[in-house]
Amino acid sequence: PQQHDASSHRLQWEACAVEAMPPQPSHSSRRGLCSAIAAAALRAAPGGGLQCARAMWNAEWAAPFSRHPAAVAASAGIGARFRVSLPLHLRAEAGESAPPPAEAAKLSSVSQSAVNLVKNIVGAGMLSLPAGVASFSGSSKALIPAVALTILFGLLSAYGFVLIAEACNRSGKSSYQDAWASLVSPSTKWLPALACFANAAIGCVCFSMILGDCLSLILAPLGLPAAISSRSATMLALTASVLLPLCRLRSLEPLAKFSAIGVLSNVYISLFIMLRTFDGSYRHGALLAAAPALPKFVAASGNPLSTALTPGVTVLLSMLGTAFLAHYNAPLFYSQLAPGPDGERSGRFLTVSVLGFTAAAIILCLVMVGGFLTFGVSCSGLILNSYAATDGLAALARIAIALSLITSYPIVFFSVREQFLDFFGSQGRELGAKRPDAVTLALLGGITLTALKLSDLGKVAGFAGAVFGIFLIYIAPPVMALRALQRGIGQQPTGWRRGAGVLAQVLLIPLGAILGAVGA
Repeated sequence: PQQHDASSHRLQWEACAVEAMPPQPSHSSRRGLCSAIAAAALRAAPGGGLQCARAMWNAEWAAPFSRHPAAVAASAGIGARFRVSLPLHLRAEAGESAPPPAEAAKLSSVSQSAVNLVKNIVGAGMLSLPAGVASFSGSSKALIPAVALTILFGLLSAYGFVLIAEACNRSGKSSYQDAWASLVSPSTKWLPALACFANAAIGCVCFSMILGDCLSLILAPLGLPAAISSRSATMLALTASVLLPLCRLRSLEPLAKFSAIGVLSNVYISLFIMLRTFDGSYRHGALLAAAPALPKFVAASGNPLSTALTPGVTVLLSMLGTAFLAHYNAPLFYSQLAPGPDGERSGRFLTVSVLGFTAAAIILCLVMVGGFLTFGVSCSGLILNSYAATDGLAALARIAIALSLITSYPIVFFSVREQFLDFFGSQGRELGAKRPDAVTLALLGGITLTALKLSDLGKVAGFAGAVFGIFLIYIAPPVMALRALQRGIGQQPTGWRRGAGVLAQVLLIPLGAILGAVGA
């Protein structure tokens, strides 16, 4: 794989095609079609790496021997295994001027993917960040290191997110655990599989619990019967009428418009919190008198950095360690991102990651700064609970967080469904293709029943985030990248970029171990 002549690449592509080939064709047909596919890949990227090796096979196998083998290869759709489109010029060579409509409908643009990513990252967890600052200082000086830490963790999380996509690209796999198995060790494939499933499933359970609590509180002043306004009734009604239709969708592309509503809800929450910081409503007047707790600040001596040199800062570190968690869905975002005209996704995925993580970091910082400047050490663990019940804009913010969670739910649920089916290998994928609605209904029903039975998932969710979330963000991505480099798989950077990448990846692993120990 480290050689760069055309013949060696042709052999690599033929080997990948043989591996992907279904068992039906005869040996001679397999060999002939593999050669034709490899030739098409060579024309697509002469002297390139292994990128085109994943763009080889027709997903449906509709009469593949009735056309010229090169045309079969050139018009290949998103393969069931490789999920990468061929460049448009090869489609044109095969007589197709554009991707099939059914295929295009399943893929997301850069803007759609970025909006979905922001919504996947930003959720109710942002509302606890002001309390994270209050855990180690009551001075506004503490916001300087707090904002710096938020930006740092955003950068590190974005880097891990991109490393996962690169691992999928190099290995030709479309899931976190398959990329791990290919690059690191098949025997430990269960580690990322368990981490992805646990984080996503617990996240969905938490979303259901919070939605049930929020909606029942919103309906309480209306004096409705308990059969309609209770926590259980609202959770069941919301699941059946809203969450189930959203979770039945098969791709991220249709969710972009719903994610946009969720992102706007988060923007409203952050702007509301900043408004109350500057308008003085909680320094004097009726809202201050009605607030659950009076704002309280403590002067601090020394420079801003000294405020963070206390044991209490570990609370904020634990929160920020998983504040940008969306990594269980990185392969899904990568596979469902529409490729560019050259058939490549890597550059477009980097753009999605930069846009998504930057927007998420801005929202998190606004909520953290605004909430702390308003209430200081009196910040509630859920900052919206610090505002007066008579505050009309705060009531709208509570509705907005409900909308935010509703639009986040299907994105997280996608990972639950994918990981569940992957546990059963080819049988699971076949079941998902034949009975998608039954799988969705069974998983969503199990999550909802769990949420109905539980009233406090704090310790379980916190432990899962500290252990599984940290593994997915900071440990597994650099391990896969270093193993790919060691084994010479895929295109690798050269010169100073290679050295800088190795250094960053080596440092990420112990950082993740420390954060996991602190969080647990």
